[in-house]
Amino acid sequence: MQTSIGSNSTTTDDGVKCINSERQALLAFKQGLVDEHGWLSSWGSEEEKKNCCEWEGVQCSNTTGHITMLNLTTYLYDDHFILRESIGLLNKIQHLDLSYCNLSGSLPSQLANLTSLQYLDLSSNNFNSVKNLEWLSRLSYLQYLDLSQTDLSKVNNDWLQVINKLPHLTNLSLHICNLRDVIPQYFPIINSSRTSLVHLGLSGNNLTASTFQWLFNFSNSLVSLDLGSNQFRGPIPETFTQMTLLEELSLYDNQFEGEIPKSFWSRNLSSLRSLALSKNKLSGNIPKSIGLLSNLEDLFLSFNSFNGVITEEHFSTLSNLQYLSLSSNHLSINFSRDWIPPFQLKYIHLGSCKLGSDFPSWLQTQRKYEFLNISATRISNSIPIWFGKLPSTAEVIDLSSNQISGVLPNLSRNFSSNYYALGIDLSGNRLEGPLPSFPANTTHLNLSKNRFNGSISSLCAMTGMSLEFLDLSSNQLSGELPDCMMHWSSLQILNLANNHFFGKFPSFVGSLSLIETFDLQNNNLSGKIPCSLRNCSKLQFLGLSNNRLSGIIPSWIGERSNSLNFLLLKSNHFVGEIPLEICQLTNILLLDLSYNNLSGPIPWCIGNLTALAKKDISAKHHFCNSSLVHSYYDSEGSYADKASVIWKGIEYPYENLTLQRTIDLSSNKLTGEIPMQIASFSELHQLNLSRNHLIGRIPPDIGQMRQLESLDLSHNRLSSWLPPSMSQLYSLSTLDLSYNNFSGRIPSSTQLQSLPASAFIENPALCGPPLPQKCPSDEKPMDGGVKYNQRDEDEFWKGFKPSMEVGMAFGFLGVLALKLDDPWKHICFLLFNYMKVHLSNLKDYLLSIVAALCLVIAVKVARLRRKSKF
Repeated sequence: MQTSIGSNSTTTDDGVKCINSERQALLAFKQGLVDEHGWLSSWGSEEEKKNCCEWEGVQCSNTTGHITMLNLTTYLYDDHFILRESIGLLNKIQHLDLSYCNLSGSLPSQLANLTSLQYLDLSSNNFNSVKNLEWLSRLSYLQYLDLSQTDLSKVNNDWLQVINKLPHLTNLSLHICNLRDVIPQYFPIINSSRTSLVHLGLSGNNLTASTFQWLFNFSNSLVSLDLGSNQFRGPIPETFTQMTLLEELSLYDNQFEGEIPKSFWSRNLSSLRSLALSKNKLSGNIPKSIGLLSNLEDLFLSFNSFNGVITEEHFSTLSNLQYLSLSSNHLSINFSRDWIPPFQLKYIHLGSCKLGSDFPSWLQTQRKYEFLNISATRISNSIPIWFGKLPSTAEVIDLSSNQISGVLPNLSRNFSSNYYALGIDLSGNRLEGPLPSFPANTTHLNLSKNRFNGSISSLCAMTGMSLEFLDLSSNQLSGELPDCMMHWSSLQILNLANNHFFGKFPSFVGSLSLIETFDLQNNNLSGKIPCSLRNCSKLQFLGLSNNRLSGIIPSWIGERSNSLNFLLLKSNHFVGEIPLEICQLTNILLLDLSYNNLSGPIPWCIGNLTALAKKDISAKHHFCNSSLVHSYYDSEGSYADKASVIWKGIEYPYENLTLQRTIDLSSNKLTGEIPMQIASFSELHQLNLSRNHLIGRIPPDIGQMRQLESLDLSHNRLSSWLPPSMSQLYSLSTLDLSYNNFSGRIPSSTQLQSLPASAFIENPALCGPPLPQKCPSDEKPMDGGVKYNQRDEDEFWKGFKPSMEVGMAFGFLGVLALKLDDPWKHICFLLFNYMKVHLSNLKDYLLSIVAALCLVIAVKVARLRRKSKF
């Protein structure tokens, strides 16, 4: 039972007090948060909740009852609140941890009232940019300070001054704080009476070599130092070897270059347990004297330019080694077949090293690893039987991009009790035979580019509840897709392309509500696209090309799939018109409906595909988080969707689809005109409308498509002049306008005249380079030596462009005009130009009428002249 002691405290039966003022401060503090999950439901003013010392995240002194610790990092991770000024009332608190609490707003100056604080962690929140840290100087007892992921760019070098005023500070973490370069003239004088820093973390900032002058003041005290992901350049300073107490040194992801100082491999650094130098420009050999660092547990040297041979002598004394990363260098690893390492590794990353043709037998001795990457290491022999006895601790297995052959053993036996997510990547090898069983906890499985055959029903043994990524593309798999796949409710990436699957399009796809990539290209699937696919509202990539699918393209593809970036339906048997709803795909980057039996017009609303006109836009998940390879010091793997584009009968693969925005409607039965809005696609790279029944003209503003690299309008019934704006297609490298009815002069530009004549053939009235046919203006000068210029002739052809009223008739008259005598032809040109200049507000068809009248008069006069000759 609780009893009142005075007016400022409450005592429980066990004698623990709760200070009323501190309880009220916490209740005021709670008012500023949104506790959607009810983590702090124990905080309240009710009688049964008055003892704040029993509240979640609160700890009090058994002697005074004052709150000494507030730790909410576990409770408020998914919620959001503002740090209230009332926090300053907890002036006896010693430990305050509000990391990962989604705090926002400004850091209240009342934090300076917490003068008893020894531990302060406000990291990983959403504070506004901090302008002043002077309040920290009042926390004279502070030993631990973490402000990581707080924007300190506006405090300049003040943070150095403040740090020097904290005499007991031993642990300082300012990771990803946008710290600017340290200016030497602002270095504070280090107080000799203060306790020196022991743990210092400054990764993810913009610091350069000028920081070293301040940093090396702590050479005799630092135990751990993290300077990763900054802007350090040049050779690694020898001064680091004077830090004789150093146990952890992280210099990863900088631009250090040259060889590692030889003093690193001496007994000055005998205490070193972790060395991270990945992602730099370091070179040279790794000496065998590395074995002198006998306490070494973590060695990260990946993504550099180290060369030479690594043998077992390098590791003979490193019995404590747990993390080994040598990937992406120029190293050869030569271990004898019977070598038994003195260590048990947890992390093995040797990707792109040269391991030789034999499968590394020493891996059989490693029974505790969680991560194994020996991808692209030139292994070419059979996979050993013992590989099936993977350690139950494994979380990532990557053997991709080798030439490993043989039948894959059953991998599911050792994982029955493992609840960790498991990723397996065996892609790009020569594995064959039926698919074996895989562990139920598999979340990522990539077996693409192998020689597996038969059914995939063995995968049904996986519960599928955790499977997020499955890539079986480019194998020899066959059969119908099993219904058990409907249970893989967590699946985001499914790629079964380039196999021999047959049967109806799977209706179970509607159960995969989280699917983002669904790729069944190059199989033998038949039937219609099922309505259940409309449930896949997160779909971004739909690849169904090169199957035997039929029916119409359903309208709901546009209505329910507005997140779609890639729609590939090429080479099927789709019929009917392109639905207008497809114009709702405002995020589409690649639309391929080619080689079908589609009819009707191109939708007039196609201009609504606005992603084709926006810069700096890409598929949200193109490099998605469905990665097998993820480590703190090394690069993160990624998955890229794949497709291909047909150009003049040749299939070109595009694996980085976001770099190629494409519309391909070729080889159908489309009719009508090319919508004028298509010229607004200023970021489109490829447009293929060839082999249809399109009529009319090329949109006059096509020159706005400045990024267009490939344009194919061949084998249609297009006519009229080529728009002069085509000369502005500066990126154009491939063009085909052949087999149409274009007329007039080909516009002049470096791109157009450098193209082969075959791009313009079978357009009888088309003339000018690169065609051998000369235009009339090139034949001979006019009487009197006056020669009309190209612009006159271009304007003449403009006058005869087709329109709804008189286009067809006056197009015919334009051809007759070329047969007139030169003087009359010139008179028509002059009259037409006069009308254009002085009556420019008239519509095009009126100008056409004027030109036509000119022709009628000219023809009659010509006839009279002929008669007079006789």
